This record gives sequence, C-alpha cells and structure tokens, in this order.
Amino acid sequence: MRGCIALKKAELSDEIVVRVVEIDGKPASNVQIAFASPILTAREVNGQEQPSGPARIKDGQLVTSFSAYQPRSFAIKLSGSPTRVAVPPFAAIKLPYDVSVASLDNKPASGCFDCSFDRPTAPQGNALPGEMLPGKINYAGVSFTLATATTGKPNAVTADGQTIRLPAGRFNRLYLLAAANGDQNAEFKVGDKSVTLNVQDWTGFVGQWDDRMWKTTVEPIPQSHGASPAGGSAQFRLNEYGEMIGIRPGFIKRADIGWFASHRHDAAGSNEPYAYSYLFAYAIDVPSSASTFTLPRNHNIHVLAVTAANQNAKTWPAQPLYDVLDPPRAEHLNDSN
Repeated sequence: MRGCIALKKAELSDEIVVRVVEIDGKPASNVQIAFASPILTAREVNGQEQPSGPARIKDGQLVTSFSAYQPRSFAIKLSGSPTRVAVPPFAAIKLPYDVSVASLDNKPASGCFDCSFDRPTAPQGNALPGEMLPGKINYAGVSFTLATATTGKPNAVTADGQTIRLPAGRFNRLYLLAAANGDQNAEFKVGDKSVTLNVQDWTGFVGQWDDRMWKTTVEPIPQSHGASPAGGSAQFRLNEYGEMIGIRPGFIKRADIGWFASHRHDAAGSNEPYAYSYLFAYAIDVPSSASTFTLPRNHNIHVLAVTAANQNAKTWPAQPLYDVLDPPRAEHLNDSN
C-alpha cells in the first residue's frame, strides 16, 4: 500500500510536489498516480526539492515503483483545465481605521496589536511585523486591500459596534480579514442578519499535537566524584521538566488563514522568531436588502480589511482536508475521570 504524505507547491517553481511512501513493507511495481488533470511533466526530487532523476509519465499519469518503506518525491506540472471560472466582481470597502496593529523593525511606537485599555495590567506591546504586511492579499478569488504599515498610522479597526455602509452594486458576500487578542466569539450583522464568528487569536498556534504538561522541580546539582560543594552546602537547580503532570490534547483551529508571518514584534519592535502572526479570512452572506454591516462591541477584535463580492457559489471539500479535533482541554494525571 502507498500513502501520500504531502502535496504542496514547489518552493522555486510553479510545479506541484507530491511525496509518497510505501507503508506496508512490501515492494510495489508500476504504481500509477493520477490527478484531475493529465500530468504534462514530472521529475523526481529529494527532500530539499533538488533534482534527483527523471520520472515516467504514461497516459497522463505518473508511473513509478517502490521498495519496502521507500519514500519518493516528484515535482509535476498539470495540464490546464478546459473550463475557466470567471473572476467574481468585488470591491474593497473603506474602513474607519482607528489603531495601528503593526510595528516596524526597532520602532516600538509604530503599532501594537495587543494593546487594550480594557486590560491595563496584562502584558502588552506585541505587534504584527509591518515590514511583512503586503498591500494586497488574494483570497478565494477576491483581494483584500490593506493600509500601508507606516509609523503610527492607523491600519485596523477596533470592533466597537461601528456600522459601515456597503458599496453600491450587487454583492452577495462579504469577506473580512481580521484577528483578535485570544479567540473571540462575536456577533456581526449584515443588514438585519446576524452571524456569530469565532475570530481567532492573532498569534500562538493554530494546531498542536498532544502536548505534555510539566511541573518545575528543585533538584540538587550532581557533584563530581570526590568534589565537595562550595561553602560546604549542597547546590540546587530548577528543572522545568521535573515532573509530568498531564496531557494537553491536540487541536486544530478552523478559521481560514488569510495571511501568515513567521514571527511577530515585541514591545521594543524586535523580532520574536517562531512567535507566529496570523490574519484570518471570514465569509458572510449578504441579504439582498442589506446596505450596511455592523461590527460587534469587542475591543479584542481588529479588522484590517473588508471586501464585498458577487459570487455565484462557494466550493466545499467533499471531506475534511485535515484532522477534525475537539477544542483543547487539559487532562491532569490526578483527574478522577
């Protein structure tokens, strides 16, 4: 049996990289790999997507063989679809920006995502990396238009119940680009229709495997044989992984990621690598009679762009494209149930 373990766009070309592995420990010959469109070209690559050899195509399908447990990767090009989907009409909506949520490198005063007068004692000052934010973000066939991240210039709206007029024309769907300080369930209104969205945290993780929880312990520092502690007393250290106390279950959040950065800025405007930044895309259907939409009253939510579109239909996956896990609930080892 073979299993596809990855399908992605190539890093340095417009090819698609597919990674396949034999998982039963049995050699397999003449394995055929097909896509919705015929394969035009194919080549084998290694884990770094460097060329490692040719690949065979027969009748528009990739044909290859596997030894037991062998992984193989291929970079392929597909033929164009005979049917083209028309780009839907869309229009960016002008927003009453009131806050800067992005800072520039080493310029801490230029923005702050988690600053809030509602939480004066909470740690504050982190921000989106302004140098990474683009002027436009393409999503679902439409574009979000973002304000330029310049020193201190507002580029987001703090949700405070504002009512914003929809553009003239025929539009049946709104797309919001937003994020929050901590996940926030909030009610948005389009005309007289209300919809509750879970606006997700702008930083942190959007998914996580089961994660062990640890209790810090105080432990004596081992002494080398024959050595005596300085001052005649034992020395101690803190062990952050001294005792495992439970499991924090894995989870996957559901909102579509509209934009992602590999870091955020701290209160000094310095890069914090692997402290990820996100903006999420949300779609809301627009009733035919609606002429306005209204934001919730929740200062933890920031909206960076809104686009109105006229789309004939939405597409949905036939089955989940990744695991469906329940929201995380920590399980302690001493729990009784």
